[in-house]
Amino acid sequence: MAIKSEIHFYGDGDCELVAENLLFRVHKNILVLSSAFFNGMFSAAQPSRDELITISQTGRTVARIELRDAAKDIEKLLSFLYPNTFFEISWEDVENLLRLADKYIVETLTSACVAFLKRSYQDEPLRSLKLAETYSIATVYKESSKLVLDGFEHFFYDSNNLDKLSKQTQKKLKVSRQQYVEGLNKIFCVTVDRRFPPLATDHLRTKFEECVKDICTFPYQSPSYSWMKLHQVDCTRHFECREELRRLKTFIHEKIIAIFGCKYEPLAWARSTFDTTEPCYPFIELRDDYDY
Repeated sequence: MAIKSEIHFYGDGDCELVAENLLFRVHKNILVLSSAFFNGMFSAAQPSRDELITISQTGRTVARIELRDAAKDIEKLLSFLYPNTFFEISWEDVENLLRLADKYIVETLTSACVAFLKRSYQDEPLRSLKLAETYSIATVYKESSKLVLDGFEHFFYDSNNLDKLSKQTQKKLKVSRQQYVEGLNKIFCVTVDRRFPPLATDHLRTKFEECVKDICTFPYQSPSYSWMKLHQVDCTRHFECREELRRLKTFIHEKIIAIFGCKYEPLAWARSTFDTTEPCYPFIELRDDYDY
């Protein structure tokens, strides 16, 4: 015999859901308005006699639907749908909630989960990347890939982490990482020419060489650190030929763009305000035209 839910068992309910022997008596209107799945179910078919249950107290008959989901998951789904109950999405349940939102086509729940991932992807970037890939959340996929690439060695030191991602995403990450390492090798060969004033050129060359040595010595620095470090190289301490000196940062920036490409951006939905040295990160797209 099914056990009544302590949270979602409404006396005036006109529909019953059963999951793992836990009984929920709910309202069709709530389900129909919230879920395209239930809307289609109630619109397309009438319950058979075997699916109708008589409520002894009132003599009314209601449809009973058996669900193949964990009772606690259905309870959380209903708690999201009903205005009289509330719970906060967490890392503990976001994966299940995304699955339920996808299965029962609850767009509002999908949006709530996406909003949670946008707020929290920095805490669990690898997990966020996997969920974003599974449920085609392009924005979260892009942002979480920045942090996974930035901490590549950390995330892929354990081969078990690879199992959390598709072969396609694994390949994209490895290719992007290889492109970054190749970029370091190229930046190592850059020389500062004599188009600038001699004193500025000598100072820039010294600062640039120090920076390159820092980021190109194995184990390599993270892409965000390298990007930030390279953009800090300048000659602002020298005051002769000011107009010429303004071109120094542009010169370095052009070299960086030419070597590393344009697919570097700051983090979206950042939690703090950065100054002009805000780091930028490489990233991969959920769908793109690159041949990997």
